[in-house]
Amino acid sequence: MNRITDEISFKMICIMSACYAVFYTFCLYHNNMGLTFPVFVMGTIVFFLYYMKLRKKPVSRFSIFYMGAICLLGTDICITANRTLIIFDKVFIFVLFFMMFLHNLYDDKTWDVSRYVSGIVKYVLSALGYIFRPFYDLADYLKRSKEDQDGVNVKDPSVSSGRTNILYVMIGLAISVPLLCVILPLLLSSDIIFSNKMEDMFSFVFDLDITLPIMIICIFFAAYAMLYRLTESLKDLEEPVTDKRTLSPVIAITVNTVLLTVYLMYSIIQVIYLFMRKGTLPNGYTYTRYAHEGFFQLVFVCLINIVLVLLCRKYSKDSKVLKVILCMISGCTYIMISSSAYRMYLYIDAYKLTFLRIYVLWALLVMAVIMAGIIVYLYKPDMKFVNYCVVSFISLWIMFVAIDPDYQIAKYNIQYHDDDDYICELSLDALPAIERYGDEELIDKYFLYRSRSVNGYERKKIKNEKLTVRTWNYSKWRAKEIWSD
Repeated sequence: MNRITDEISFKMICIMSACYAVFYTFCLYHNNMGLTFPVFVMGTIVFFLYYMKLRKKPVSRFSIFYMGAICLLGTDICITANRTLIIFDKVFIFVLFFMMFLHNLYDDKTWDVSRYVSGIVKYVLSALGYIFRPFYDLADYLKRSKEDQDGVNVKDPSVSSGRTNILYVMIGLAISVPLLCVILPLLLSSDIIFSNKMEDMFSFVFDLDITLPIMIICIFFAAYAMLYRLTESLKDLEEPVTDKRTLSPVIAITVNTVLLTVYLMYSIIQVIYLFMRKGTLPNGYTYTRYAHEGFFQLVFVCLINIVLVLLCRKYSKDSKVLKVILCMISGCTYIMISSSAYRMYLYIDAYKLTFLRIYVLWALLVMAVIMAGIIVYLYKPDMKFVNYCVVSFISLWIMFVAIDPDYQIAKYNIQYHDDDDYICELSLDALPAIERYGDEELIDKYFLYRSRSVNGYERKKIKNEKLTVRTWNYSKWRAKEIWSD
């Protein structure tokens, strides 16, 4: 008895949550980009596998990709110092974890992107309602324990009463700890005498950072809520995605034919004027200006085309004519993607390489790969399109991270452009390129540089910063080595 499910008891979920809270705090306490981050993600995977074992549920083969991608993203966090990359890595790790949960707990063969998005949102938001669930479950556990003890040990009620009182004391202590974490600092700051007396009496306590026990407590409740949420299935996720291809294809054919006519005209102009440079530009225009003017508009149109093709595939009845038109629109989209990439290349060549520009080139590559999957999906409806998108997107992101964007930006700009200020804005990932392709003067400027986003004093402190086993980061370590030389 006293079970949350047939496989997992209240005691087990408490132990798992407490262990995870301590493990989480050990890995990530005041340490958001250290060596223990990949340890944290690998440990979380182990907790998930143990949870699946307790639930007696098999782990699917595709989970190997999820786990491998999560480990690679977690490893990248302790290698780079680029905060943008770290933020994206953490977001993708979060999403992949939940996709792995859903993939193993539900039959997702018919799921599309919208079902995965809604599933993740529902699980996260509904888990918030279970934050205080440990108190309810503990009360229920005590009630059941008392009933069991009364039935077994009626002759000696003092034993039952004593055990129950001990549990009540534990509840009181559990409630008092978070309250003291809030109230005690307020009282200490309100009266200097009280503060001094408490410090004399419990000096060893005040040497500890008060946020550490708060973090453990918060993670315990969050882990308990999430585990409890996973044990209760969402009924709407158990139902397969119904086939919504009920609309007449005539509507989609009409809309896409009109768009295709415009796209064909636009594509012809791109080939003649931009790629072949056979046409004549308007007076006062250079190819750099011509290229930059329409770049972002083209990217937006490409995104619209991808969404449009997917919507037609999802809601319109099968039609050979519609498939041909959608494939032609996909072909025009490829021309637009190529035009966007070429325009960005011309702009980079004329000015400089920045993180946003190299990121946009990567995004164009992602759109090209996703569009290829869409074309196949039009003719093979049983294709696992979501898996294709996830594998393609994450694989391309890992490749993007692997090229070390800040290093490549610094290298290119030092070799072909004269813009030391932007180079000095880059993260510590760029420092090896500055050392290799720049000079001592640029290195000194990099460590002394100050702007709204960069603090030269903080960079200089890296020289004396002590990197422990928990906080070791490759980019920081490399910067210390360069700065010390």
